[in-house]
Amino acid sequence: MSTIKTIAFVEPSFYGVSFARVAYEQGHRVISIVSSKDNPAKYGYEGIYHDLIVADIRDEDSLYLAIAESPYAGKLDALIPATDYASHLTAKVAERLGLRGVPYEAALKSRNKDLARQAYAEHGVPSAEFRKVKTYEEAVAAAEEIGYPVVLKPTNCASSQNVYFINDESQLRKAMDVIVAFKVTYMDFKVREEYLIEQYLQGPEFSVELFVRSGEPLFAAVTEKLTTPLPYFVETLHTLPSPSHTDRQEDIIRTAVDALQAIGLTDGPSHVELKLTPAGPRIIEVNGRPGGDNISSDLLVLAFGVDIFEATVHYYLDHPVAIEKKHLRAASIAYVTAERDGVFERIEGFELLPQHPSVIRAHISAVPGDHVVQAKSSDDRLAYFIVASDTPQEAKRLALSLLEGLKVVYRNQEAEIA
Repeated sequence: MSTIKTIAFVEPSFYGVSFARVAYEQGHRVISIVSSKDNPAKYGYEGIYHDLIVADIRDEDSLYLAIAESPYAGKLDALIPATDYASHLTAKVAERLGLRGVPYEAALKSRNKDLARQAYAEHGVPSAEFRKVKTYEEAVAAAEEIGYPVVLKPTNCASSQNVYFINDESQLRKAMDVIVAFKVTYMDFKVREEYLIEQYLQGPEFSVELFVRSGEPLFAAVTEKLTTPLPYFVETLHTLPSPSHTDRQEDIIRTAVDALQAIGLTDGPSHVELKLTPAGPRIIEVNGRPGGDNISSDLLVLAFGVDIFEATVHYYLDHPVAIEKKHLRAASIAYVTAERDGVFERIEGFELLPQHPSVIRAHISAVPGDHVVQAKSSDDRLAYFIVASDTPQEAKRLALSLLEGLKVVYRNQEAEIA
């Protein structure tokens, strides 16, 4: 039997580019199923695939027929979702093709926050009190029942898009006006016209990077997160492993695993976000894929020598999966954000970062002349850099110190990053 397999990825983007790269470098035949032939250049995976198939990735039948009518009909060894928004559709098509993957119902729940919250409640997994609403009037009633402050968010989006911290009815009205007008998200996926009002969870935020088999973890690591000041929730620093609350790590991991089991994610990779509240860990959301924001592609590799993407490709191919920590170090990724709206010129001091012995990589996505805004979602971040160190405390301290030394320079005016 040939060791070279044919693997199709549905719309590699963001974290999904690492999926395609791993499979390509393993020598497999990589097929990218895309909504546009321009996407490899747009999302940065030119040169790491062998063929493209164009389909409407928002439609299950279009995906299925595109594969069935391609030269790879009956020849795929794996079909892997490589973007969040198509994960449930990919799962359904994989089932139709008889290929291994995440169960459709589990993928659907991980993509739709209301379905996930219902599953947590049914299985006794600690989460946030919530109500699903469609109108401002329903939102007001829900917020009064739960009690301010609350969080308003879409049910099926990502990257903290239109997630609002709400203190009172006036703020709720303004936020509802914005969120109701938000109709289309990444890659033209429709935003559901149902929204969540949730209890605001107090406490530090973490994510758990997991690989599970038969419901129990083969691998687990806790990442500490820092976010922008309220009313937004944009992640600005990840440190792996967590430098804080290490005495609660077992509770955090167990709660994450319970959440996976509640929605039916019993095998493969996952990225679970939660807060450590005074009452204990509480689930924010579950993703049935490796963590983004360079957590899986860089921090896990730097901290432990663990390649979750390689393990995930093996999982989808039904090959043996073994994940072992090769070393024990630490890494942080820090994001630069604008403290106000304006026209971007440069980030003063950023040019010095590559010279620092602990900086692994530094990248600016903003270009001079861009109109930048105070970060309201992950899309609004301007740049990032990654540091590695021997301990998580040192990695976090170094990342924050370097971040404080940077200044966003605006055209005609300067503003220092807080």
